[in-house]
Amino acid sequence: MRLFELSSGTRGRVTSLSGEGALRSRLSALGLKEGAEVELLKVSPMKRTFLVRTKESVFALGREAAACVTVE
Repeated sequence: MRLFELSSGTRGRVTSLSGEGALRSRLSALGLKEGAEVELLKVSPMKRTFLVRTKESVFALGREAAACVTVE
């Protein structure tokens, strides 16, 4: 499933990243790498922004970026 499909407060493990160039590099720099644990902390009311926690940081992702992250 994609990261944006998780419910608030749910944890998962990154299984793959899609996307190209700068977006993929940004996701890796934020700690979204294969095997990394992530937690979806909060979802905006319109489901456009997602607050995510990794071991390294807490950050917000837009829906397009969150769609590039596959979790289990």
